[in-house]
Amino acid sequence: MISLALALAAAQPGAPPPAAASSAPAPVDPARLAIAEKVVGALVPDGVYLSMMRDKMPAMVDAMMAQMGGMTAADMGLPSKGDATETMAQAAAKADPAFRERMTISTRVMFEEMGKVFGAMEPRLRTGLSRAFARKYTAQQLTDMQTSFATPSGKAFANEYLSTFVDPEVMTEMARATPELMKAMPAIMKKVEAA
Repeated sequence: MISLALALAAAQPGAPPPAAASSAPAPVDPARLAIAEKVVGALVPDGVYLSMMRDKMPAMVDAMMAQMGGMTAADMGLPSKGDATETMAQAAAKADPAFRERMTISTRVMFEEMGKVFGAMEPRLRTGLSRAFARKYTAQQLTDMQTSFATPSGKAFANEYLSTFVDPEVMTEMARATPELMKAMPAIMKKVEAA
């Protein structure tokens, strides 16, 4: 969603580039930072983004495409061009008989490559999260998190925390909101343009 918002902002004619923070953050307590680094290390384990992108995102996108493929233009809040009962999948297949196969291949390759990019960004993400956690939480709160993540249940939670956001159950519910978002977008974009 953040990427979508940034892309929309950048797409506006004459829009200035996003500004960096105007002032450097205050120093972080080294003792709290040391604990925060361990907490964040548990929540963002090495290789988690590559695994999410390569192993989970393609299936999630395929499921969302299948759900959206069963919708008509009206279901998506779009004007119908021709047969109002034609689904998005039928229209796509008519325009490109290899659409499903092309999408499956494209999705797999795209997320494999994105996984490499996100994987390279993991250390910086851990650095930023560690500093943020060191500011947001007390040493005791961070210690409590670290203690919790050292238990079998806490370790299981921490290891799966990020991956849960691309779990089929979560993504199915997000996909169900797509028609509502599509219907709302024209009015949202009018407000963006006016602002």
